[in-house]
Amino acid sequence: MTNSPKAVVIGSGMGGLTAAILLQRQGYAVTVLEQHYRPGGLLHRFHRKGAQFDTGFHYCGGIEKGQALGQCLRHLGVFDDLSFHELDPDGFDRLRFPDFEFRVPRGWEAFRERLVERFPHEAVGIDAVLSEMQRAAQLYGLYKLRMDSDLSAVLKVEKVSLADVLQQHIRDPKLKSVLSAQGVLYGVAAPEAPFGVHSLIMDHFLDGAWAVEGGGDKLVRAVVRKIRGDGGEVLLRSEVSAIEVEGREATAVHTADGRRFEADLVISNLHPALTVDLLPEGAVRKAYRSRVRSTKLGHAHMGVYLQVDGRVPELGRSNVYRYTTWDLAGIGGSSEGVPFYFATAPTEHAPQRRPGSSSVLMIAAMPWTEVQQWSGSSPDARPDDYLAFKNARVQQAVDALVRDFPTLGGRISKVEGSTPLSTLHYTRSPDGAVYGHRHTVAQMGRHRPMPFLRVRNMALVGQGVGMPGVLGVMLSAYYVIGSLFDKEALVSELKSA
Repeated sequence: MTNSPKAVVIGSGMGGLTAAILLQRQGYAVTVLEQHYRPGGLLHRFHRKGAQFDTGFHYCGGIEKGQALGQCLRHLGVFDDLSFHELDPDGFDRLRFPDFEFRVPRGWEAFRERLVERFPHEAVGIDAVLSEMQRAAQLYGLYKLRMDSDLSAVLKVEKVSLADVLQQHIRDPKLKSVLSAQGVLYGVAAPEAPFGVHSLIMDHFLDGAWAVEGGGDKLVRAVVRKIRGDGGEVLLRSEVSAIEVEGREATAVHTADGRRFEADLVISNLHPALTVDLLPEGAVRKAYRSRVRSTKLGHAHMGVYLQVDGRVPELGRSNVYRYTTWDLAGIGGSSEGVPFYFATAPTEHAPQRRPGSSSVLMIAAMPWTEVQQWSGSSPDARPDDYLAFKNARVQQAVDALVRDFPTLGGRISKVEGSTPLSTLHYTRSPDGAVYGHRHTVAQMGRHRPMPFLRVRNMALVGQGVGMPGVLGVMLSAYYVIGSLFDKEALVSELKSA
């Protein structure tokens, strides 16, 4: 492919890797540049004494024929390289509140029946809200594998908050909390959550919740193998330091170690603020540069990774969302006391590699401000006060889990922890934000960052310009590549894959 046009993809998150394969099919010689020593961004996993822990990818939604994620994976040519295990269809998510637990079943109708069973006095309101959610999800054409999208209708459902819709139809405050609890999947509480975004994400998971055997790492390795097998390059330890621009076109990408990669097309999987910082002054308008730099970032988190003796039937094939309060709006404001945690046991979803030992993954809220004072320290030499803070917060999370599931007590053999500093170091996501851009009413709809810049042969993919999560970033790549080439043909291929 020596005479092929050259494309450089900055960042090996799933949005960048998806764009790389799609560009190869357009005849480009593709080079992916990744600053970390492992590809995948938040999909990567780490290993400790034979145990494997995923850092940011724990389960996914619909992967069956005709469902968006499944079609993307088939179209990219990696579906058959993966094994999926369905989470409990009778309760793939367990929403635990101070005085009861609600199990979210697969399917809109089963979800409705269970809600009405628990809140019979709200049957009319439940029907109204779920009907509006399903209609809103249908508006997203690419998600539904269609060319058409009613932009004005999409903007309308992203302009109204989830809380506003619930207030219109629901009176019971506990039901409101149940219907908004999975907002953690994109890190926005109901008062700020765009109703359309929440509806799409609920639709995606109600289509079926699945774990990938081998986790996000297995998915990334399959995609990287595909890129390399088709002649592309995925270069690790290759941090980008600058994008060279002549006139209004990018001509090359420079790495911190002095290499220069000529480019006919540049795709950035970085947060938009990081991307514009790589461009020379004048390459984009000052207003755009100022806007993306002032964009509110998504929430950060603490990760807790446990090795447990024996199986973990306490969690089973479900994810646990544990809230210590019915007021969910402020749970991201502090990690003190663990107001919320997410817990899952991947070894319950798939065959165990190490019989007799299981892994449990936890996510808890931790604002960037709690660790910001140590952001200038080296990852290999964090100060003692940081380590003391981190260890105390990790122990609080472990204690909360054991209080809820006492039979885990005495069986935990290994504990690891991560903070927003870890996320920043390994992914370069500003302030350790898990979802990059904060997907709120104020920053979606007409206010969401655009993927195309004043630099004509350059575009952005990922959570900073698209929807959150694995499917969101993949669809952002389909949208961008389709817009640059032939969207109708690409969507047709995607639908028929």
